[in-house]
Amino acid sequence: MKNTLLKILTLLLIISIYSCADQPTKTINKSKIEKREAENKMISLLDKGFHKALFVPKSDKLVLSTENDKGLSLYDFKNDVVENLTSKDGAGMYPVFTSNGKYVVYQTHEFKNRRRLTSIFLQDIVEKTIIPIVTDKRNIKIISANNHFVYFLDGEAVKGFDILTGEMTTNPKDVTLAFTDNELNLSLFANGKKTNINPQGKGNYIWVSISPDKTSVLYNYPQKGSFISDLNGKTIHDLGKINAAKWSDDGKWIIGMADTDDGHKYIKSDILLISSDGKTKKNLTENSDLIALYPSISPDNKKIVYNTDEGRVYLMKLK
Repeated sequence: MKNTLLKILTLLLIISIYSCADQPTKTINKSKIEKREAENKMISLLDKGFHKALFVPKSDKLVLSTENDKGLSLYDFKNDVVENLTSKDGAGMYPVFTSNGKYVVYQTHEFKNRRRLTSIFLQDIVEKTIIPIVTDKRNIKIISANNHFVYFLDGEAVKGFDILTGEMTTNPKDVTLAFTDNELNLSLFANGKKTNINPQGKGNYIWVSISPDKTSVLYNYPQKGSFISDLNGKTIHDLGKINAAKWSDDGKWIIGMADTDDGHKYIKSDILLISSDGKTKKNLTENSDLIALYPSISPDNKKIVYNTDEGRVYLMKLK
């Protein structure tokens, strides 16, 4: 009992230190611009400078970053205002949320003595308090989070951080995860063990995520496209050449972008909505001349957000 109390008190002290050291700015000027609803139900939300918008679970908010993944901002639909959450480098690369929408988890990068070091932070979206989960390490990356734990890769081990107590578990046995490891393998973690399943053979697997029901894995293999495999590494659906693909919360749909570039900049990009069995495919922006990038689908499957190459954020209402 004494040890648990001591850990909680220590955790509270760390929270207060980091909250003072990297206190986000308060609400900035409203980003209100003229909103117009087009025939295809696209609504312009935010002007230039915002990228990779994500819906915050169980809320009317978005978390956004910049083109180079520097910092995170919070957009409130109801009040049409933007707040700065953090300005740290790398925060926009792999942010995830607890399923209740209370916390965002992000990682940051910093060079010290010519070495790139990574830290992972847990931030309360409302109170803005920050909890450091791990700081100044190499070969770590966020995997996922739920209401009680944050999971991340630390070298070859998977770590679970208990949000309530601050305790850390190595290779927990009660969770199933899929991710890209530090060697860019497609890795499955189950029963406390990490296994490389690599459905397309050895290569660079990106945009990897496990389905909400934990029975299949979404992944991208460069130059080939996105696919779904079973947990043994057998590819079961070819989704075509889409990038930055994500599951819907119910696992029935995949949202992604079909983009082309000239080696320096995007030339064209459309948002595709694909059923998880690969049988139904809808181009949601085919009647638009926008270069539509990095889509995210709302938990109720009724809305999609994405940004243009200029960083303008659009909301699309699905029929």
